[in-house]
Amino acid sequence: MGNRTTPIGSIARNIAAIPTELAHQIIDDLRVWDVLKLMCYDNDRVDACIMSHSICRSMFGADPETFAKWKFAARLYKDIFTAMEKAFVPERFDWVLADYLGKNIHCPMPQKYGGLLTHMKNRIYDQLNGHWCKTDLTRFGAPNYSNGNGYLKKDYSFEQLKECWHDIQKAKANLFQLRASELRWTADMLEANPDILKRTLDPAQEFRPNTAHIVSRLRRTADAIMRNPAVFSFSEHFRYDFLNIIPFDSALDQLLHMMQKHGIIEGDQLVAGKTIASAGAASHPSSIINSVRIVIDGMPKFYISPPETAAQKAGFAWRNAVNKDGDLLRTANTPWSEPCGASEGVSLEGPYFTAFKYGNDKSYLRPEVLYWDPHHEMEKEWLASFVEVYRYLKNLDS
Repeated sequence: MGNRTTPIGSIARNIAAIPTELAHQIIDDLRVWDVLKLMCYDNDRVDACIMSHSICRSMFGADPETFAKWKFAARLYKDIFTAMEKAFVPERFDWVLADYLGKNIHCPMPQKYGGLLTHMKNRIYDQLNGHWCKTDLTRFGAPNYSNGNGYLKKDYSFEQLKECWHDIQKAKANLFQLRASELRWTADMLEANPDILKRTLDPAQEFRPNTAHIVSRLRRTADAIMRNPAVFSFSEHFRYDFLNIIPFDSALDQLLHMMQKHGIIEGDQLVAGKTIASAGAASHPSSIINSVRIVIDGMPKFYISPPETAAQKAGFAWRNAVNKDGDLLRTANTPWSEPCGASEGVSLEGPYFTAFKYGNDKSYLRPEVLYWDPHHEMEKEWLASFVEVYRYLKNLDS
């Protein structure tokens, strides 16, 4: 049974305008959940009719304090399940009390009345716990509601559950904004640079004349994430350790040679770390040199050399790769990223940027708990620096 379309607003107005005896006859025909929704209208006349109804008085309390607790619980339950687009009354029932919410008020036995409130609290807890376990929301501003084992603490009152719900919503809003912002940024970058950037999991290494559909899908996904702030919207973009776009191998190779040509590197060696220094480098803006440092410092975190000997191949076969054809290897900042210290050089002509022919896209799946997280800002910083340096040097050659 879903959220049946019931003219509760019209019923509330009718009850408020007719004698109590007639109002009781209307209430006799309502489901338990319909009466709970009537409580959410905060109409004193409607409340009086409910409290004076014999069944409702026994079920929800005849004294204002007990009745107020039911009203608070009903409003919280309604707000949460409406926001999450979930049925107020579950379609399948794990226990008999769940069934009573969707049945006529005369159906529940008196000894079950107290259990109805417990059932509502348990359903609220289950919904909040499901979102709490999606990812670590404390990293996005939520207080720590964990019981120590990754689950939401139990035994909360309705008031505490409301506070928890609001804190979770605030943290999710921060998270969703970061996810949507990343997708829009990625779409903008690909749209502006289709000649040097590609979809990371695209097995081809040649320029594609039409990337508009990829850009459009990224933006649609960003819109979907922000459409309902209470619901997690899945995107495959966040399943992987890396951003959805990356330079073509040819663009990377060209960038390295342009840096050599324009004196940013010396000879055929790239000096990694923060020690980039050459006579030619002094003639370039400091912002470009800083971006070059970001590109070079990030290389060990983005690429890894392929195995050369049979023994290396046997030992490296389990390591990550981007796709089944191995067109581009990403280490994705894993513990296996090869260090590139300040004293080490990386040959432009060597195998450092050669495709790694092992693994498949599943090698790059993040832990499931991270499927909902944005990527590290370092990923965006590296890609933006790559584009900036490439465009700057390309302009010098034009």
